[in-house]
Amino acid sequence: MVYMAQRATRQTQQPTLPLSDAEAGTLLGRDFIAAVVVFHELVGRCLGVSATDRKCLDLLSRGAATAGDLARFTGLTTGAVTGIIDRLVKAGYAERISDPGDRRKVLVSRKSHSRLDRILPAIFGPLSKDMAAVTAHYTGRQLGVIHDFLARTSEVLMANTARVEREFGA
Repeated sequence: MVYMAQRATRQTQQPTLPLSDAEAGTLLGRDFIAAVVVFHELVGRCLGVSATDRKCLDLLSRGAATAGDLARFTGLTTGAVTGIIDRLVKAGYAERISDPGDRRKVLVSRKSHSRLDRILPAIFGPLSKDMAAVTAHYTGRQLGVIHDFLARTSEVLMANTARVEREFGA
């Protein structure tokens, strides 16, 4: 694997440093994750919510969910998720509804005809087009490897989220 680290400042740019495969993989992962976090922080700010709140909206765009579903999706406690749900309802992006299959259960769904219907396509439409252009450069087999890498990376991140929560109670 060839990955060159560039450490740039506003005034100077240091030369690239060749890295070992392990170092390159770690740095590539860090760069990728940082780019994702920065993007979703900005999207959250555009909506007036946090990046975590926005990611919960992403899950809700796939269908109604319970607070427990949102907790599993985010790795947060159900107490923290209740705060997220409250903020999303207050912002007009989500609503609590009764589960049609079990009236004792409460579901959270993305509220239709909200500001999201206008903003999200404007943000994610161009991103989807750009991502389609990126993936067009790869064969089906290569995309399978990329899919495997991203799935494994997601598992590692979720496991480490749970570990940090257990060890540090954050």
